[in-house]
Amino acid sequence: MSFSDVIGQELPINILQNTIKNQRISHAYLFTGKEGIGKELVAFQFAKAINCKELDIDACEECLSCRKFNSGNHPDIIKISPDGNSIKIDQIRHFQQQTSYKPYESDWKIYIIKEAEKMNLQAANSLLRTLEEPPEYIILILLAPKEELLLPTIISRCQVIKFKQLTVEEITNSLASKFDLDNKEAKKKAILADGSLGKAIRMIEDDTNSLRRDEILRRIKELTNFNLVEVFELVQEILKYKDQVNNILESIITFYRDLLLYKGSQNTELIINFDYMEELVKLSEEYTFNELEGIITIIEQTDNLIRNTNVNVQLALEVMLLKIKEKEGVLN
Repeated sequence: MSFSDVIGQELPINILQNTIKNQRISHAYLFTGKEGIGKELVAFQFAKAINCKELDIDACEECLSCRKFNSGNHPDIIKISPDGNSIKIDQIRHFQQQTSYKPYESDWKIYIIKEAEKMNLQAANSLLRTLEEPPEYIILILLAPKEELLLPTIISRCQVIKFKQLTVEEITNSLASKFDLDNKEAKKKAILADGSLGKAIRMIEDDTNSLRRDEILRRIKELTNFNLVEVFELVQEILKYKDQVNNILESIITFYRDLLLYKGSQNTELIINFDYMEELVKLSEEYTFNELEGIITIIEQTDNLIRNTNVNVQLALEVMLLKIKEKEGVLN
């Protein structure tokens, strides 16, 4: 693994390599951008390069430090992930206790906090104290989809590195090479992935994903004509894939975004669900711009509730679908 293996993120990688070259490494970084575009890969490669004994702008992959990292045994590069739906204060307190000890083998002790936006308020405020006065040997790398999901006081103490959404061409080429797909099939997956290589790879590795998407979207396009029983039946269909509810909601969001895009411009080049083009053309006449924007908002709010709270998933989906059916888009 090297920085060159990460596709489409030349600018943030160049920034990070220059900090290594010029020995101007910050104590805290915030990597932002959607899931599946390379933030985590770059974070770990950056950590590995910083602690590499060759002192170059990329890891050598051969020194003891690199070998330990690659085997998952590096004592000075530590990952912190959410415990359930959130990063809790106990996790941050444990991290803070560990920061009192100097690195075991390297010059730097590096902590990578995945899904940093999921820190609860207590955890975030506790982390802030470390950011205000970090030990000289500590580097923190926070990963989050958007910087505004974190406290402004945390953002202000981090060097923000923005990662871009990948292009259809970048994802298509990667998929065609990695999975030996023909260009047409690779491009279809790339479009549906909405800029995330990670999402595209999951779609390929999960053979049921396309069937699940088609099953749900076939019902969604008829939603305004459903009676209450049919709405509740659709909820049960979604709940059959309970561990994939957020992915299903993402698919529904892209469907309504396509409707909004087509209604506004009739431009089919940017349509994600191009295999539903005929239905999108017909349905675009049934909605106003405000209705479509409102529907997208209610789905995004529901997605956020399910991801980040202990909301009753069935109830949240029922409320969402009833509001879509009535072409409402505002949570009351």
